[in-house]
Amino acid sequence: MSIDDFAGTKPAFIPEEFFVGHLEGWAVFENLLGGLQRRASISAIGSLEEGTQSVIFTETYTFDDGHSDTLHWIIRRIGTGKYTGTENALEGEATGEQAGCAFHWTYTRDTPQKDGKSIRLNFDDWFYAIDERACIVRGSAGRAGIPFGTAHVTYRKS
Repeated sequence: MSIDDFAGTKPAFIPEEFFVGHLEGWAVFENLLGGLQRRASISAIGSLEEGTQSVIFTETYTFDDGHSDTLHWIIRRIGTGKYTGTENALEGEATGEQAGCAFHWTYTRDTPQKDGKSIRLNFDDWFYAIDERACIVRGSAGRAGIPFGTAHVTYRKS
């Protein structure tokens, strides 16, 4: 699948618009065979920093096992349909592409676990706009280029 496959589809998913304001979300994480691993609720807030045209986006995942993970993103548009992002637990930068209703976001992050340790995972996320207030994300997580889990996430602007 290529981001170009979504050119011209509506509504457009524009990160610097969608991630601004209050969002809530829900996620399920499955292993490769489709078995449910865990669930999470998501609380997020974003703002647009006018001077740099960067989105400051903080999202907290609260998992069904009681632990939580908060991500502090800075997302920058660097050209037409091109984005980069930073977050304190990333290895390098996140990269993104946008066309039509889709946004493709990839990164490697040290992801905290319930036991206090962290695992370095590669994420490959596809965001799809449903309307101006909702999107669905299908993501994969893995190591060394081998995916071992899938996430299904829904975000809704409050």
